[in-house]
Amino acid sequence: MLLSYIEIRAYDAATLGLVIDAGSGTARNLSRHGVATLLIVEPGTTMYVKSRLIDGPLEVAAAARDLAYFLLAVDDVLEDSAAEWEGGAQITSGVQYRPLPSLDAPWVRATLAAVAVPRARV
Repeated sequence: MLLSYIEIRAYDAATLGLVIDAGSGTARNLSRHGVATLLIVEPGTTMYVKSRLIDGPLEVAAAARDLAYFLLAVDDVLEDSAAEWEGGAQITSGVQYRPLPSLDAPWVRATLAAVAVPRARV
């Protein structure tokens, strides 16, 4: 899944909150399979954050579009770098998210409010 910095929040080393389009394939797959792998791609390193669903999808109040909140547990974090036989092959730039969303956009405000604190059904 491709996320901006607005749509994901680490509450601690073991718990993540994430807000995505409720009708997306990612939301359907996360609901169906209960697992997600988040990739962090930066020059010199790639990280894989393996996680499982704790709860979700939960409604995101006051969103200008149909958004869903998911609470994830981090199961493992793997770091990948070029093997010796790859001859120093490397990623030279990170993935860029464009255009940058306006922090005043209603969906951004709703998303930031939704990921502010972890939540799950009681």
